[in-house]
Amino acid sequence: MRTKYIPLLGIFVLLSATSSFAAGANDPPPAGAILDLNGQAVPHGTPQLYTVDFSAALANTAITFAFREDPAFIYFSNASVTDLTTSSGNLLTNGNFAGATYLDNGNSSTPVGWTYANQYGAGAGGVVSGGEWVDGAIQAYDAISQTIATTIGNEYQISFYVTDNSSLTTFSDLSTNGDTTDTGGNGIDVLAYAQAGLPPAGNVPEPATMVLFGTGLVGLVGVARRKKA
Repeated sequence: MRTKYIPLLGIFVLLSATSSFAAGANDPPPAGAILDLNGQAVPHGTPQLYTVDFSAALANTAITFAFREDPAFIYFSNASVTDLTTSSGNLLTNGNFAGATYLDNGNSSTPVGWTYANQYGAGAGGVVSGGEWVDGAIQAYDAISQTIATTIGNEYQISFYVTDNSSLTTFSDLSTNGDTTDTGGNGIDVLAYAQAGLPPAGNVPEPATMVLFGTGLVGLVGVARRKKA
């Protein structure tokens, strides 16, 4: 079984889908996404811009991004929401992930201004590193979210950049190569939501899924980028 490593003050901490903490089992993404990269080409190297527009139906809208990357890591950056009706600036707090981090739902590398969720119990969930959200959730989806004030009827645009350091070439919301339990899968996806709250999970994770993050990631100094196969 392949593994993922994050260097913490020079010490490599193993992040793998083992029995020591909960793991996904080829769980599908939460329903209700307004943007799903499933089926599109995976960008490598230079980050690629993605956008999606929505008309606000709520006075307060939860903007959520969900991630899955079985064998390696997704690099997500420069998240933005703008009001196209009023030509506003970025309505997201800390959309460039340059601010501090804090402990939220077991993940001590949650960016300030955001809420972290790992409702499916995915191993190797996301952390902040170098002004990016670096996510390697295995066989399931974790997510970051924040709620912004929106004007009902106004048009908004969500934008963000993504690159990836695996050898995978196509986004896939599920693992389709027969491996549905660990980092040997080929599931890789990014989704965006604009709704009343976090999308519901499809299953209940084991307790203390993110104990590793809560105890070890305060000293995060970077994420080891895998070389392309």
